[in-house]
Amino acid sequence: MGGHPRARRTCAAALWSFLLGLMLAGAEPGQRSGLFPPRSTVVLLVGVPGDVESEGNYQDQLQGWLDIVANSGQAAGVFVLCDDPQSVTVPAKPDGKSRQKDGDGIANPQSPIADPRTPVAALKGDRSNFLKVVQTLAGGTNALVVIAWGHGGKQGNTPVLHVRGPRITAADFKGLASKAGTGESRWVLMFRGSGTFASELAGEGRQIIASEDETMFSDDPVGMPLLLKIARAKPELGFVGLAEELGKETEAWYADRHLARTEEPTLWVGTDKPRQLAKPAAEGNALASVKPAEAREAATNTVNVAESEPATPPSDLPAVWKEMKRVEARNYPEADAVILRRRLSYTLGSNPAIATEQETFMQVLTPEGKHYGDFDISYSPPYEDLSFLDCEVLRTDGKLVRLDPDAIRDSHEQSVGDYQRGQRKFFSLPGVSSGAVLHVRYRTTWKTFPLPHVSLEIPIGQDLAAVEAAVQVSVPKETPFHFELEHVAAADPVIRQTTYGTTYSWSFENLPAQEHEVLVSPGFHSRLLISTFPDWAAFGEWYGRISKLTDEVTPEIAAKAKELTREAKDDRDKVLALYNYVARLRYVAVPLGVNSAANVLQNEYGDCKDKANLFNTLLHSVGIEARLVLVPRFSQAHEDLPGLSFNHAISQVSLGGETVWVDTTDDVCRFGMLPPGDPGRKVLVIGGQTNALTELPSAKLSEHVLKVRGDVDCSGPTDALPVKLHATAAGYPDYALRTTARESKEHALTLPLLAAQFRPVAGSFALETQSATSVAALTEDFAWDATGACVGLWSTAGGSRLLRAPFWLPKEWDLALHRRNAGLYLNQGYPLMLEEEFEFILPASAQPAVLPGVSENQSAPLRWRIEWTKIGNDKLSARMRAELAGGELSPNETPALQKQLRELLAALAGGAVLAAPP
Repeated sequence: MGGHPRARRTCAAALWSFLLGLMLAGAEPGQRSGLFPPRSTVVLLVGVPGDVESEGNYQDQLQGWLDIVANSGQAAGVFVLCDDPQSVTVPAKPDGKSRQKDGDGIANPQSPIADPRTPVAALKGDRSNFLKVVQTLAGGTNALVVIAWGHGGKQGNTPVLHVRGPRITAADFKGLASKAGTGESRWVLMFRGSGTFASELAGEGRQIIASEDETMFSDDPVGMPLLLKIARAKPELGFVGLAEELGKETEAWYADRHLARTEEPTLWVGTDKPRQLAKPAAEGNALASVKPAEAREAATNTVNVAESEPATPPSDLPAVWKEMKRVEARNYPEADAVILRRRLSYTLGSNPAIATEQETFMQVLTPEGKHYGDFDISYSPPYEDLSFLDCEVLRTDGKLVRLDPDAIRDSHEQSVGDYQRGQRKFFSLPGVSSGAVLHVRYRTTWKTFPLPHVSLEIPIGQDLAAVEAAVQVSVPKETPFHFELEHVAAADPVIRQTTYGTTYSWSFENLPAQEHEVLVSPGFHSRLLISTFPDWAAFGEWYGRISKLTDEVTPEIAAKAKELTREAKDDRDKVLALYNYVARLRYVAVPLGVNSAANVLQNEYGDCKDKANLFNTLLHSVGIEARLVLVPRFSQAHEDLPGLSFNHAISQVSLGGETVWVDTTDDVCRFGMLPPGDPGRKVLVIGGQTNALTELPSAKLSEHVLKVRGDVDCSGPTDALPVKLHATAAGYPDYALRTTARESKEHALTLPLLAAQFRPVAGSFALETQSATSVAALTEDFAWDATGACVGLWSTAGGSRLLRAPFWLPKEWDLALHRRNAGLYLNQGYPLMLEEEFEFILPASAQPAVLPGVSENQSAPLRWRIEWTKIGNDKLSARMRAELAGGELSPNETPALQKQLRELLAALAGGAVLAAPP
């Protein structure tokens, strides 16, 4: 649209005025009452979609409501607020023609084919336009109908409806209700948090249907399609009748799918007490009528489960229930549920290869803990079978409610190329409420195990505390058996021998919940590792045998290697050229297995072992020796536990008599550096000269350096001090900055690259310009240059001013100061050296009165030194050097680092004292 901006605003205002006049003038009332009172103003508000699926659903639902409004003949006008107003199709007139919209997405009432009985304004669905609607309707006398749906949630503690930009709150809705005049209003609210909105809106002359009552659930409601179906099928229903039908349909929807209900449709009428529309547990069937829980909506993935069995009276409970003792919720003040008993049993044999049985009794302690009644269990057919033995709930009234285990169905995961994914079973238990005890028992069998011997990781700790837990492993007679407990204390196992085998049993009591502390190593969780491999030689021989044909040099591989190394001057150049090619191939995460190098070259994607295998084969074709290396990334292998402890694969390359370890997985990792999770791990070289474990080199402090240089101009009249920054990085800082630069480019972000992981300890940095090394330039250190302004470096006290230096420290060091139980995991496990210097140009009238003395700490793990010096008459220099000896600290080392970090921050709070200008 052209013309003067003021003229455009005037035209828009005139259009709003004309549209409002049509709406307030009303239309001849139709013969139906239904949802829409005669001469009502309708507001259809659709939240922002979160994905392609919800986008299509919202568009279809909006169109459905527009059709219903048009067919009712009752609306004087409609405001549509949605994410894409241009996609709105205004319902056709009786002559079959759709009405047109002008360039602002508003149906033009002046169009020759516009139907003046129901003008429609289609606007961008943001808070600004919502508030415009509020102002437009202020003081009107028409009845108001508002239908709002989408994704809800919280900002802080405030429930909101998600739209683009600032979210819409309950206060905004209340503003619309209070300003919409004296007419009655009807509200349909279908989103998380709608119960809070409804309680705010409730009042005289208002009727409200909300998808929730008091509890905000974790899933979006399913009620909108149900409500649309009812409104289409029964247009004569009034608002209360529509609400009652919605309650019945919601009950039926969840009952058909055997899911615990994740919404609580509720009706507010005037000042009456809210009425829940779905029957409570005592009135409905055992499944559909359970108190709502935060359950997984799995209807699209799961075939309907058979109906639950009738409730068992307390007197007929099985013996296992009679001996089960509930706990007092007050003894677990931070928990929503607690495991009363957990038993894991593993039987290792030959047919089946492995049989497991897992049984859990869990008590729900709070209303929020009801989501523990939802289960998601994965397995790997056709090799593994899964069958459920018990799925039941002991309700607070003492009755036992069961779900038929035989009817639980599968959900298939999509395969990726040649890689086959597993399957999952989703289900929700009935009757889950605060105080209920859940019991689930299932069995798995591996008829043919994919390895010649068994190697397993058995989790011990859980997100919930456990009153008691037990693990039992039975192995055939004379079978080698190795085990290792990690991050959990336990007595030696009880060993029981029989004629045919040996059973090892571990018992645990009062296991605490595994806290999700920040800055914890990814490998820090309690587990039991078991293996029946005789030794590492047997494991290495087996893996070498199955991977032997995967590194065959085909003509295509030889031709590719020749092409890539055409300009290489020596073997090192060849290795580097081949590394850069393989590292840039697309990474696809799949379980550890084998795939041929030829397939990876053809597909141009693979996981870590596939890329390493291709890299090795390309090297072989140009006469360079390389071997596959199995790595326990972010964890550790054990010398006395031969088996599949590995989750990663890299390469060992022989280059001029030197052994070089190369990881081709990550395309922002420069050649010569092992990426996060690799350094210091004990690894197995396949086909090497020894079958013993080999330790990868640990990261060296001198190789992981960030240097920052800054020039700050303090001579100007304002406190916004111009600054130029230059940073260079090597090792992990290089890796981290490249990762940030790539993500910033992908998401079109314009934040300072350094600010992704670092922050200035004094003041704030406002970016103006920045430039950086290309992410793909892996042959040079990453460099970053920026200009901007530092704010907050000056502070005044009495007759002097304090100037502080804006040294940059890792953001995670702030988090490292909090109370902890686990050791710290900083800088992705790498050491870190910071070398920073800032020069300050002083005001002409300012002279340093006091320069701070040298501050330093020379003890590990965090050494540091801060020094201020005067340069000539008008400049100061501040230097900082900090050395973090290692990024992975034990619980015993962590307090020392926290103390040294507090001392560093205290020293950085000081600065140069200058005489204040006259």
